[in-house]
Amino acid sequence: MMYSFAITRPVNPPGAAPVLTEEQLWKGLEYKARNPAAFVPMISSSKTTFDEGNKLVRELTLPHSPDIIKEEIASHAATIMYFEMSTGLRITNVISYGPENELLLTYSFANGLPGVPADKPKPSAEVLNAIIGKALSNGLVIFRQMVEEGKL
Repeated sequence: MMYSFAITRPVNPPGAAPVLTEEQLWKGLEYKARNPAAFVPMISSSKTTFDEGNKLVRELTLPHSPDIIKEEIASHAATIMYFEMSTGLRITNVISYGPENELLLTYSFANGLPGVPADKPKPSAEVLNAIIGKALSNGLVIFRQMVEEGKL
């Protein structure tokens, strides 16, 4: 069975510094699309094969696998990125706003979850929220460092 899951985190929780703007967050997501290994430790290598306008195609390799995974990315500034993998996995990154106009970032996964074999039971929401939430939060930390370094 192919599982799906989504998580949302506030981009600027209390105490977060520097505070990220929507523009900085979007630029960070664009950087992540072109340099995924800096954000996803399970990626061994990534090569961009097409990059034009709002479309990007890259080839990924994972540790202990000779297979090349093709990934097509479509971006719709400054709100959503769709990642379509040759494995069937679909990932979406969405920038949105909450009821208090707080900036939010959502990662969603459809047709599978990274690291979860389809023949194994789906981990609990608590487990997935912790694992995927950590990845999302780590990305925000990298974006903040990039802002401090003048890269975003």
